[in-house]
Amino acid sequence: MDFRYAFVYATVTVFCLLAGLIVLSKLDYNMGSEREIHTFRYMNSTFLGFLLCELIWVSSQAQFVPIPFYWGSVFKILSTVLIPLMVYFWFIFAETRFGMTWPSKPLFLILAFVPVAVLVVFFCANIGTRNAFSIDAEGQVVAGPGAAMTGLIDNIYGLAIICHGLFLAAREKTKHRRHVYFTQVVFIAICTAGGVVDAVVSQTPVMPLAITLSFVYLLANIQENQIYNDALTGLNNRRRAERYLLECLADASDENPVHLFMLDINRFKSINDTMGHLEGDRALKVAARAIARSTGELHGFVARWGGDEFVAVVRGNDGDVSERFSEAVAHNLAVATEDQGLSYALEASIGHALASSPATSVSDLIDEADKRLYEQKSLLGVGR
Repeated sequence: MDFRYAFVYATVTVFCLLAGLIVLSKLDYNMGSEREIHTFRYMNSTFLGFLLCELIWVSSQAQFVPIPFYWGSVFKILSTVLIPLMVYFWFIFAETRFGMTWPSKPLFLILAFVPVAVLVVFFCANIGTRNAFSIDAEGQVVAGPGAAMTGLIDNIYGLAIICHGLFLAAREKTKHRRHVYFTQVVFIAICTAGGVVDAVVSQTPVMPLAITLSFVYLLANIQENQIYNDALTGLNNRRRAERYLLECLADASDENPVHLFMLDINRFKSINDTMGHLEGDRALKVAARAIARSTGELHGFVARWGGDEFVAVVRGNDGDVSERFSEAVAHNLAVATEDQGLSYALEASIGHALASSPATSVSDLIDEADKRLYEQKSLLGVGR
């Protein structure tokens, strides 16, 4: 291997290693669920193992360090196996981010691991068959007829996530959830692009760079969610809602009014008191998805305001917005209650306020909607 080329490859790999370590150090359990963070750590750690093996391989090829060619080639083979393992962890991470429950099921984890297990068996059998690779007399790796199997397994996981992510995004009406789905699709698209370049121009550091870029992109999205999204429900949080309202009110007019809805889950305290806080959290998540779906039907914005309170913002004069929104919320909460098999009914009281002038302040609009919310709860006799 040419010394200058090997030096560039090793240098890029070292920088990717450092970037991977930085990403790993920035992870904490405030960024997502425990399963998400654990899986992200496994995914990133496997990638670091891949980079380390690549560094040892290129160092042996260029004789930067006194490592025999043979052992350098062994590490090259090991790095080839680590990529599908990394993609497996990414598959589990993506499904968890999608809000699926099956990543917590042992049977699903075992079935999802089957392609990687097949690859390991295939490589172990290679000792006698040489179908995947062989090491020649000079210690160089020579690809066998089955060498493409690792890429095939990578594509199985990647294609599954792309198809599932696009399918969920096509059905989703809320912008936030669509962003979550598309983030995973972009992640694999970047990695795939790097793999294509690597396949066309062999022995280049494009693949490590592409994967590193994907991890940085993914971490940035997770941190953005931490700043502007509610950790429990995944909705926008109060900070983002206030900023959004400021932007909307700046353009408010008679032709383009701003509808603000304050929502409060009826009898939520009794759910917490009688069934515990875990069930209360579950109720909030179910209610959040139903309210988000209702808001999405009117192309609006939704956020968790705090506790069991939510805010929704809808712009425009398209019919009776208040009535349509209230009906959508009632319907979607009833459907969610039945779908989730809840032993209690989820219902919400709604306060509505309208702004048709830039002179309206955020605090005045919220106070008006909150006042209407109190009035409705008093009429229903449900209290806070």
